[in-house]
Amino acid sequence: MAKRKRRTVLEFDENTSQPVRPGGDNWELCVKAFNDGMTLRNLSYYTKKHYMGNLNTIYRLLKELKFPTAPTKLTIDNFRQLVIDMLENQQLNPVTVNHRIKALQLFFKFLLEEGYITNNPVENLKKVKASRTIIEAFTEDQIRELLAQPNKKTFVGFRDYCIMLLLLDTGLRLKELLNIRVEDVDLAQRKIKVMGKGSKERYVYFNTTTKEALSRFITIRGDSLHHSFLWITREDEPLNRNTLQERIRLYGREAGIKNVRVSPHTFRHTFAKLFILNGGNTLALQQLLGHSTLDMVRVYVNLWGTDLQAMHRKFSPVDKLIK
Repeated sequence: MAKRKRRTVLEFDENTSQPVRPGGDNWELCVKAFNDGMTLRNLSYYTKKHYMGNLNTIYRLLKELKFPTAPTKLTIDNFRQLVIDMLENQQLNPVTVNHRIKALQLFFKFLLEEGYITNNPVENLKKVKASRTIIEAFTEDQIRELLAQPNKKTFVGFRDYCIMLLLLDTGLRLKELLNIRVEDVDLAQRKIKVMGKGSKERYVYFNTTTKEALSRFITIRGDSLHHSFLWITREDEPLNRNTLQERIRLYGREAGIKNVRVSPHTFRHTFAKLFILNGGNTLALQQLLGHSTLDMVRVYVNLWGTDLQAMHRKFSPVDKLIK
């Protein structure tokens, strides 16, 4: 006797092709459910904003093309034509188009799992070929120029100097940096506990130069505030991302840096580049940066692979073991 096929978590009526949950014919209701689902998964505000922005744009484009907007009525052909429209008529960057395709794939996967639809129209929708993104990093001279810009005799200047040191020394994401609390910093062990993507905790480490700067900043910051965030303004409020981004852009302009974007994320790329070029282990880099997979680390290795030959000459076990 044949084994009965196991049902999925969400059961469908075997005698009908109708979804078990109403609302699949309403795009806006489905998008709200998707957003609620992301909240239940504890995804960050910026992750949700990214996907919701893409889905809202897709909804508008579907209406402009006079396609259905009901998820239950959309087909793979609708979305293939949508991709063609974005590439040819709107002349969007393939990377942007792929972001929207990914948003669609996650959205319809959710609707299928939750029973709003019985067929996933984007299951076979492929991402478009995109040229390899050039990831910019600072040169050593640019780093020296940036670190020379803050006036370390002022509170804000010394704070910004410490932040740039820490970004360069750890490769932290901007959100991770701003969420550090004083109690997360272990000066004796030279490490910081940070909360990464997906609410995953990890430790990052810093050297003695950064330790001395952090120790002094924590003393200057004081401990009688109404919160424990490490990075603060002159008014003792937690530092926000817009203020910090603008401060770092300002130092970039003052340093005369024009051929690379001056941002917290460029410090992250620079940390990765220098880590690789100095012979760092790729698995260790993945853990330090908080990546869930090695995919991004492989991008770093491929980008700066021309320098790996020199590293091989330096670290080759054959030359060391066979003389």
